[in-house]
Amino acid sequence: MPGPGSVLRQRARAACPGGAPRTSQAFIIRAPAPRPGRIHCPGSNVISQPSNSYAARVAHLLGAAGAGLMWSIARLLPPTAASRAGSALLGLLGPRLRKHQHICRNLRIVRPDATPAEIERTARDVWRNLGAVLFEYPHLPEILAGTNSVSMPESVRGLFDTNTPVLFVTAHLANWEVLASYVASRSRGLVVVYNPDENPYLERLIQWLRRTSGSEYVTKHEALRRLTPAYLQGRSIGMLLDVRVDSGTSLPLFGHAAPTTISPFRMALRLGYPVVPVRAIRAGPARFEIEFCPPLEAPRDAQTSSAKAQATHMARQFNELLETWIGQRPGEWLCTKRRWPKGTPSQED
Repeated sequence: MPGPGSVLRQRARAACPGGAPRTSQAFIIRAPAPRPGRIHCPGSNVISQPSNSYAARVAHLLGAAGAGLMWSIARLLPPTAASRAGSALLGLLGPRLRKHQHICRNLRIVRPDATPAEIERTARDVWRNLGAVLFEYPHLPEILAGTNSVSMPESVRGLFDTNTPVLFVTAHLANWEVLASYVASRSRGLVVVYNPDENPYLERLIQWLRRTSGSEYVTKHEALRRLTPAYLQGRSIGMLLDVRVDSGTSLPLFGHAAPTTISPFRMALRLGYPVVPVRAIRAGPARFEIEFCPPLEAPRDAQTSSAKAQATHMARQFNELLETWIGQRPGEWLCTKRRWPKGTPSQED
């Protein structure tokens, strides 16, 4: 699942006026190279070319150092105080960042009837929620232990009781990190497909904080190759599916065409996994409710439909569910990147 590095990277770039060139979205956790050449991450088959830019490395180190300091301070605070501190800090700093405009554009599509002042208030809520998430990272075990409000239909309870492997799909709502720990504790295990941070040092910190989740994290580029029945061995899969995938299928989301990936649903059909939506709901600082929804349904003519048609049908269902989740709590949706293509009417300033 995506980490919180996007906000921290902006601070690192500010400390590097030369403008560190943006590295490609290399889905890899890697150590700094001692000399130019290819890097092979131990335990992984992913090989990537390191950045030759000294400025980029300095920016990455500064960003990771800042994050490490932030999480060290957050760890010294009780979970509730840490959550409040992070919320207050990002609520103050976030609206001053360039990403604030992306949030406002996304929210104008989600809330087309809202006034500019209402959009601005909701955008600040987005930053406050992100700040709380960042400061809650060192306290994930305590937060999960205190999460006793979990709702699920009988159909999902039966899947847990029989240890049936499932594809759990969710969104960047409230604090999505608590979901992995809960599912892993109730099942044979969980493999989370995620998009790592482009800062390798920060990525290592994030994975260190996730070490108690009981889940395995597989990068997005590795997923199609590695997620086979032999590799999974009955474990479930977790994915965040509320982001824009430019190579995806255009499907409606809040009344506008949005590039949407159908690959996870095709994978679930191939593996024979039920697809269960789940979300976290913020009940207060460092307090959450977990809500499971009934499994997504295949089309009525599933026997004759192609795999692509079935996957598209399920992706449409999930987008409809996203509309409900985000519409109910837009201030808890992490939407710092464009979700709809440029030129979508309601995104225009």
